[in-house]
Amino acid sequence: MARRRLSEAIRWQIIGMHATGASFKAIGRQLGYHYTVISRLVRKHRQTGAVKDRPQSGRPRVTSEREDRALLRIIRREPFSTSTVLKRAWLPNRHLSTRTVRNRLKAAGMAARRVIKRPRLTDDHKRRRLAWCLARQRWNLRTWRRIHWSDESRFLLHVTDGRLRVWRHRNTAYTPRNIRQTVPFGGGSVMVWGCISHDCKLDLVTIRGNLTGDQYMRHALEPVVVTHFDNHPLATRPVYMDDNARPHRSRAVVDYLQNNAVTTLPWPAISPDLNPLEHVWDILGRRIQAMQPHVQALREWEAALHREWLQVTREQIRRLTGGMRRRVDAVIRARGGFTRY
Repeated sequence: MARRRLSEAIRWQIIGMHATGASFKAIGRQLGYHYTVISRLVRKHRQTGAVKDRPQSGRPRVTSEREDRALLRIIRREPFSTSTVLKRAWLPNRHLSTRTVRNRLKAAGMAARRVIKRPRLTDDHKRRRLAWCLARQRWNLRTWRRIHWSDESRFLLHVTDGRLRVWRHRNTAYTPRNIRQTVPFGGGSVMVWGCISHDCKLDLVTIRGNLTGDQYMRHALEPVVVTHFDNHPLATRPVYMDDNARPHRSRAVVDYLQNNAVTTLPWPAISPDLNPLEHVWDILGRRIQAMQPHVQALREWEAALHREWLQVTREQIRRLTGGMRRRVDAVIRARGGFTRY
């Protein structure tokens, strides 16, 4: 049975009762404590003049500072290791708990946090990204605003977030309210194509099925891009950006763009962080996921995407396209590697 803890008020009451001549046993019977508790408190008051508990050393550490540094070296080599794996690799001949491992990492300022996922970059990808950014490091806003950024994105009807957690009691994992229901392949998806620049936002286009070079020309380039570019004089004609997806680089698409005097921006592979339109897709997805009631059909998703696309303001787009120099500088600092964008 847990011991009752003496409050500070009770402690001073005991000291006062003892000062009036009451014995330890008398005080204990009146307050409901053993007389040894009373005697220890009075003795402490005589020695220190206080009634609060003295500082305690606590449980002694089972690892040394040198051993703690060894754990940090392991975590630097294997940052994705679990506490169980770290315990075995750290001091295999010692009886330690995973709690000890977590406490040592926490004391060093480390914590298990969400993993950032990025496309795999080879050395060749990094070299090409770095070279692309170095060639455009001196570009100013006047140059960047000519670029028309395009991209496609596929939105799932039912998004399953792997980081989702639920607050529940033990042994209630299969209670219906604690279960997140899923459907195969996200219940279907909607693919859209979009294009933005510092000064404009073109119409959003729904792509039916998988994107092909022929679809790309018929639904995006011909009715939207070429029509928009033809409204500009040749001297101030924009520059069109698309990534290196196969439909974009088919011979028919390349010839079509050349025949219509559409200048394209060379693009380094695996570089979504350099395309500001990627952030617009994120804005659309978050807005639709936050809708109440939730969108339940693909037609509703498509309509919501077109509606939210119209709600994206010029100021939001300009904050993204106006930051291209910062994106380029970030890639250069990373020597072509990953950035926060």
